[in-house]
Amino acid sequence: MNPSDRRMRPSGFGFILALMLLFVSSATVEAEIRVRTLDGSVFEGRVYDLGNEYLELENRVGTTQILKRMVKGWSQVVLANPESPGIILVFQSGHAVSGNVRFDVGTREWVVDLELGSARYPDSEVKRTIQPNGMCSDDRFTIRADFEDRINRAIAGVRSGEPLATMEGLEFLRAAGFFAKRFIEEALVAGNHETLREILLEERLRMALPEGVTESRPHFLKQISTANPKERVNLLREALLENGSDLYPLLGLLLLDESQSAEVRTFAVDVLQRTHSIKELLLAWKSSQAHAQLALAIALGENGVYIGITTLIDALELDEEAARAIAAEKLLEYTGEQFGFEPAGDAAARASAVKLWRDWWKQNKDGIEKIAVSAFKGDEVSQERRRASDLWRQGIESESLGRFDAAEHFYRNATQVDPTAMGPFVSLGILLYQQRTDFEGALTSFRRALGRDAGHGDEIVHRLCYYHIGRIYQLGLDFDRSRVALLKAIQLDPNYSAAWYELGRNLYEEALLDSGEVEQRRKQLIEARDTFENGIKALVRYREGMIVLDRTNLPFDSALPFSTRDHNRTLRELRVRILEELGRFRGRIAAISLVLGDPRRVFAEHKAARAEGSLNDELELMLISAQRLQQESEPQEGEPVPSGGVVEEENHASQD
Repeated sequence: MNPSDRRMRPSGFGFILALMLLFVSSATVEAEIRVRTLDGSVFEGRVYDLGNEYLELENRVGTTQILKRMVKGWSQVVLANPESPGIILVFQSGHAVSGNVRFDVGTREWVVDLELGSARYPDSEVKRTIQPNGMCSDDRFTIRADFEDRINRAIAGVRSGEPLATMEGLEFLRAAGFFAKRFIEEALVAGNHETLREILLEERLRMALPEGVTESRPHFLKQISTANPKERVNLLREALLENGSDLYPLLGLLLLDESQSAEVRTFAVDVLQRTHSIKELLLAWKSSQAHAQLALAIALGENGVYIGITTLIDALELDEEAARAIAAEKLLEYTGEQFGFEPAGDAAARASAVKLWRDWWKQNKDGIEKIAVSAFKGDEVSQERRRASDLWRQGIESESLGRFDAAEHFYRNATQVDPTAMGPFVSLGILLYQQRTDFEGALTSFRRALGRDAGHGDEIVHRLCYYHIGRIYQLGLDFDRSRVALLKAIQLDPNYSAAWYELGRNLYEEALLDSGEVEQRRKQLIEARDTFENGIKALVRYREGMIVLDRTNLPFDSALPFSTRDHNRTLRELRVRILEELGRFRGRIAAISLVLGDPRRVFAEHKAARAEGSLNDELELMLISAQRLQQESEPQEGEPVPSGGVVEEENHASQD
């Protein structure tokens, strides 16, 4: 045997002890960390931070990679036999040994001291070494027994400002990465520290990386931190195409990174605004200042969250007239108020208007903040839900462009990626009956949607589902089933005027088609008129409760909440739209009243419409008809109406 071979392994009793040490010690170094993921799974073993978006779990069954963003929490496991504080050798076989370990440079062997001698292991058999502080030879990190003491000393060292302590503390905190995050967050609650905040942001960026991005782009995180602004934006744009909504959390964090350029932040704000990523926008708004906060306040406002109105009001006092003009324009758009503020006006007049704005905010802040809190506390969504959402939005964009085949393809794919989501099923159902005249297929899709669990923000989609089921039955003249579905939509949202309108039209059409007794038809017409009146009350309730612009819960809308139908309307334009709807409802009431021979009700509706500003051509024509009806039913005493009088009046009206 080659002498060198004898040196590569222990002999005799020492060999037996080494084997015992190898297999017994491995049990004392395996179960270190317990990890709980968002889906409720629990893992135990030695866990490594790989320095990217992944943790790696190592235990007796092998290794498993866990995406950091999917971890809900972790804790150290108290071991019955605490590990040795020395170096740990992890072998290619997966076993490990710890204790008094040193490296023999001459033989390139690892030597482990035993009570009765020592054991030697060739370097080629050692997968990695783990230092007492948890740093590994292959640039990963794992928890050791005294981790909490070390992390607290590192944080204290950074806070001390002493050069050596700061350097050592930073090295340890950056190496600890994911495991240091919780302790740094707690330290920052106790007192802010810029360097600690930067380290925390670095790890949050790693945790926000999309799954697999470091495999396809190994230097991705470094590039978005060091490349020139144009290259960073191009890189993010490419990553967005590859990863879709998985990139949104990273974009939100880039807004918090003060080292990022204006170009990168603008790109991030634009994407998050257009994709309704409220949580990321809210976090960035809370942590930003000056012009960056103004941009985020507008991005939130464009998504119906108006917590940033305070920022817009502050911007009215900026020195730059252009910034004041933007803030004033958005405040008018979101609230319909102006308070006489003129961006180019004199300072005293502007200050007076700003005071009125601040008084307005004090009166309305509680309701607006509740909306923001609700948006922020939205449940964490699964990767499947994010991917399905991407496909869903692509389908909606395709449908808006008239690409119905592509839209149907995206909707169906979304339902396959996440069969638990309601939205894609509803969109598919709408497309099938409106564009394909496939009523049975549409009903099947709507029923499947109603079998899903409504998630955060799905309430509007829920009511929409019942609304369109009612419309399908209405088109088929199945008035009973249509009423049941429309009433369900109204039950979900009593202010849903679109459902009230269709329900009233349902009753009206049924009465016209009914060949039964006159009195029965009369009752149906009165019920239809009362239903339209309830729709007016719903619109009035909505209008009175509308303090700020609401683009996502329009009472008269049968499109999806994030469609572009009314997305760019200002609050004033929506109020005009509400008046148009009020006129439409009053027109139906007037038409039914004429059928019932009730001209006085027509006069009342015309008068109400004129007072509220909802008067339209239909009501004007109804008024003329009601006046004729009244003249016919109540001729002046002693002056019989000539038999051709009505005809002459009709001819005269037509000439006008």
